[in-house]
Amino acid sequence: MGGALVRGALDSRFLDARNVFVFDLDPERMKALKSEHSVASANSNAEAVKNSEFVFLCVKPQGMDALLTEIKEFVRRDHCLVSIAAGVQTKTIEKHFSLPVPVVRVMPNTPALARCGMSVLTKGRFAQDAHLDFVSQFFLAVGKVTVLTEEHFDAVTAVSGSGPAYFFYLTESLRRAAEELGLPHDVAELLSRQTLLGSARMLEGSDSPEDLCRKVTSPGGTTESALRYLSEKNWADVFAQAVRKAKERSQELSKSS
Repeated sequence: MGGALVRGALDSRFLDARNVFVFDLDPERMKALKSEHSVASANSNAEAVKNSEFVFLCVKPQGMDALLTEIKEFVRRDHCLVSIAAGVQTKTIEKHFSLPVPVVRVMPNTPALARCGMSVLTKGRFAQDAHLDFVSQFFLAVGKVTVLTEEHFDAVTAVSGSGPAYFFYLTESLRRAAEELGLPHDVAELLSRQTLLGSARMLEGSDSPEDLCRKVTSPGGTTESALRYLSEKNWADVFAQAVRKAKERSQELSKSS
């Protein structure tokens, strides 16, 4: 995700490669990014921090504590730390430092890899509007952005953070159903992928999902028969409960961080 964000910001010309310092534990990833965009590579996290104003913390939640400990002595009050680690609250990051370090927390999602992401931002106690504005512009390079208070982030994680997996799961389920109906695997794959992709593109219009569904559903037709079955099986309730499970897990991660 960190590499995708850098590429998006550079491709959109929001950032100049000469002003970007990157460090990755995987030297091949760092080499590839440097080769593609001529960014400056650092020899350590500490070196990257010392040469930067906005420091993007693109690690898994379980790696955040070790990273903050590593860079602690190099973080200044004029830095802004930008975290994309799920479940890690701004106060958890702030408490690592004796200085009032500005923190902006972001919940992006994987469609950022296709420049079609959804990122939700919130700022910590010491972050200013200028910090939030910069980070907002950065993430606009890979999709859409909105700002919410941190109390909503567990729900955000469950909806847009985990959401792409629900979409992919539906695509996989449609492909399997197609195969069970006797379609060859390659045809089932094509039909399911293109149908979901095309349907997603239609959501870019002004029609609501409910309106689009009605336009596809003819009275007494095949689609109505399928939707009636889903309704009888309480599919919407099952799906809502699944999203709630994701939110509950996000809350558990927040408490343990």
